[in-house]
Amino acid sequence: MDPLELLISNDFLRVLDLIGVFVMGVASGALAARLRFDAVGFAIIGIAAGLGGGLVRDLILDYGTPAAFDGPWYLACALAGSLFSFLISPEGPWWRRTVTALDIAAMGLWAATGTAKSMGYGLDPLPAILLGITSAVGGGVIRDVLVGRIPAVFGGGPLYATGALVTAIITWVVIALGIPSPFVLVAVALGALLAGLASWRRWSLPKHGEWEVTMSASQLKALVRRTRRSERERVALETGAIPVIDATTDDLADDVSFLDPDSGQYAERTFHDGDHTEGHDRSAGRVVGTQGQASTGGDATVGRNRGDADEQADEQEPPAEER
Repeated sequence: MDPLELLISNDFLRVLDLIGVFVMGVASGALAARLRFDAVGFAIIGIAAGLGGGLVRDLILDYGTPAAFDGPWYLACALAGSLFSFLISPEGPWWRRTVTALDIAAMGLWAATGTAKSMGYGLDPLPAILLGITSAVGGGVIRDVLVGRIPAVFGGGPLYATGALVTAIITWVVIALGIPSPFVLVAVALGALLAGLASWRRWSLPKHGEWEVTMSASQLKALVRRTRRSERERVALETGAIPVIDATTDDLADDVSFLDPDSGQYAERTFHDGDHTEGHDRSAGRVVGTQGQASTGGDATVGRNRGDADEQADEQEPPAEER
């Protein structure tokens, strides 16, 4: 018996599969109740959530009649779950934990079944694993899109897609290596266990922006030194000159003596000290210029005084004819 035959013919697994469809109908019905849908809305999103992943898989594989429509049981379970939520409000912590546990178990089973069926149709490993994940979480994605919200598997929700990925990969390994079929149940259990732990411990994958790299002051100093050293080596290779580090001329040679609390203050000191020095030089230049202007003014005054004295001497001395 191959793994696919085990997954679809075992009575216990088939019952678990149908329970998973029922639970997806219940969970989707609870969402429809919060959104105040009518009976038609309950039925549609219950069917979409419970059967959507398998429908997408079978349509891609050109399976013929999708398994969800091959008999009354799958549709009946999805509609029964929606009807249950329409008539009875499934609220309370105990109920939510029960629904989550059954949903996770069914997710692992659907991932294994989708992967095994895809490999049976001759798909390569990567497409087979992708269809296994689609079988597990595709219904939830379709449900979320129908109600106009971002699918939970895109971030912030339990690691259902990650658990389905683990199950799909292990299922592929079991089939590819010819491992005895019962070991496919280990794949189901491991993926469901990961998703269950993630739901219990509220684990989630890192989001965009959480990978930003930050540096302390010492790390930034080391980076600046390495950059300066590389630049000196490049200049030495190109010009043949030997770079000499002098604390009196190198503004970064003595940065070890500063105790900067963080990289921001180090960057402020390093990259703005030059502006202050340049401003000081400009101020000094203005002072020197002012002094120069004052000196020039003094020389002009002395010149004017000398001219006045010469004029007075000429007036006092009589011309030669008069003498």
